[in-house]
Amino acid sequence: MSRRPCIVLGASGLVGQRLQQRLIDHPFFELKAVSGSKQTAGKPLKEVDWRLEQERPTLPDIEVLDLDSDEFISTLKSLEIEVAFSALPDEIALYIEAKLANSGIIVFSNSSAYRRKEGIPLVIPEINKEQLANSRKGIFCATNCTLLPVAIPLSAICQTFRVSHVQMRSRQALSGAGWRLLYDQEALNGNHDKTIPGEAEKITAELLHIFAQAQDNNTSSATFSTDIQCQRVSRKDGHLVLIELTTEKSITVEEIHKSIINFNQNLTVNSTPSSPLKPIHLVDEVDTEAHLWSDGENFSSQPNPSENLKTGMAIVVGNIEVHGGNTLHFSAYSHNTIRGAAGGVILLAELAVMKSLI
Repeated sequence: MSRRPCIVLGASGLVGQRLQQRLIDHPFFELKAVSGSKQTAGKPLKEVDWRLEQERPTLPDIEVLDLDSDEFISTLKSLEIEVAFSALPDEIALYIEAKLANSGIIVFSNSSAYRRKEGIPLVIPEINKEQLANSRKGIFCATNCTLLPVAIPLSAICQTFRVSHVQMRSRQALSGAGWRLLYDQEALNGNHDKTIPGEAEKITAELLHIFAQAQDNNTSSATFSTDIQCQRVSRKDGHLVLIELTTEKSITVEEIHKSIINFNQNLTVNSTPSSPLKPIHLVDEVDTEAHLWSDGENFSSQPNPSENLKTGMAIVVGNIEVHGGNTLHFSAYSHNTIRGAAGGVILLAELAVMKSLI
């Protein structure tokens, strides 16, 4: 398979640099261009401040392109760019992603600008990957980063049990708000705004949207009410969610374990470079330091995301308890800039390639 020339829309942000990190040696895609804001446009890519904890990989010797340039699209055409990976802010993505798609460049977006829009798939591969075939506008969207540790375990459980209510309380990392908080000692010490305006509403809307599509495909029987609240904590990376589910029938911890094991075994998305060995990594208790980088079977303490595309892509689930027969408690944890952002959106592109959709 020849590698498809691609551009990353985002030179200096965490998600943009995660995309660069993961694409540098990707077997399906060749990183040929990176675009940025006025602050980075025209700079050699290697001179843009590197925000990630791993060393900067050997990136291509290119200059950052100016999104606002009149020649932006023609430059991409001259480079034969076929695919764009977007880490743009919503207000910019709304314009630029449509412009790229209209020019024939396929867009895989981490932005929320086009989520839940008609003709634009919003996809979690473990739940509704069939929706990838429904793109009519050349844009594919990944979901909110905090939705993943909620939706994937919930989908596993809903395939066996009917859930009537979902309560979630998030503990979201600083990196979910961008790189600046990671360099702010006050924030690292816990002195930051704990609220995340609009986050709970986004998660609720996307969760119901995804599960409605899954019902249409007969892969889930979930119909439930929700109670979702979100909070920022001083952890650098990793979104932890505390879940309480109410089921219509009595359940046991052993039955929940079996549902997750069956879910892991029955999925067919793990043949792509970025898909985890198992989507859900079961543990007794979630450890937010030790369990950040999971490939579904193993935890890495010294990850290299440029070489190992699977690490950080699994959802870690633990602390499973049942109270009163039909009230299930558990914790779920995922790497927000990997599975929740850059890794997740590249996974969509890999699936689209393997299904000959692009």
